[in-house]
Amino acid sequence: MLKNIIFRFCFLIYPLFIFILLTVQTVFAQSGSLGGATALTHPDGRPLKMAEASLTWESAPRQKVYKEQDIIHVHYKDQWSYNNAANNQRKKSIKSSAKLSGWFKWPDLFSMPVKSDDALPEIGGELDHKTQSQGNLSRKETLDFHISCQVTSVMENGNLFIEGTFSSNIGEEGKIMYLCGYVRPEDIGPGNTIESNKIAERFYKEIPSGSSYDAVRRTWGARMIEQWKPL
Repeated sequence: MLKNIIFRFCFLIYPLFIFILLTVQTVFAQSGSLGGATALTHPDGRPLKMAEASLTWESAPRQKVYKEQDIIHVHYKDQWSYNNAANNQRKKSIKSSAKLSGWFKWPDLFSMPVKSDDALPEIGGELDHKTQSQGNLSRKETLDFHISCQVTSVMENGNLFIEGTFSSNIGEEGKIMYLCGYVRPEDIGPGNTIESNKIAERFYKEIPSGSSYDAVRRTWGARMIEQWKPL
């Protein structure tokens, strides 16, 4: 019984479907470049636009044109760690001896004999030097912050060079962060935002300041001694 009902329904719908296909006009692009002349026209006589002929038509998004001094918001995210161990040993041993084999004579000042039966002066010495240093450095950092950068120049190919600086001070502690690099306009998302991994030639630098940083950093004298210390 159910099969008969379904068969009769399909038998009635099929001719109607064929009639619709044969009578409905085909909609082409307004310029006719997709395979035919314009089938539908506006009452004014002009070709019908796709926005007027299709309910699902949407215009292509236009890429924003950026210029200097525009603001780009960067989401900077980075994670890195390293571990370095060193064990250095240096040893130097020097032995030397010298013996005076004769005297010189300078009549105008001294009247010293050229030779003498007494024992002549001798000098000698021994030097042992040993240096040993051992160190282990382990560090891990995770950076996740937002920084607003400014477009400082636009390249000939359309890429942008951006620079941004962020500074903060809490009590006596502070820091200055600097970020720069090249970005493509098509990589910039809504709200002029971009991820840091899409920045080419990315350069980031953080300059801390404050009493805590002064306590742990090396002084300029210590850096000079370590750089120019003798072997």
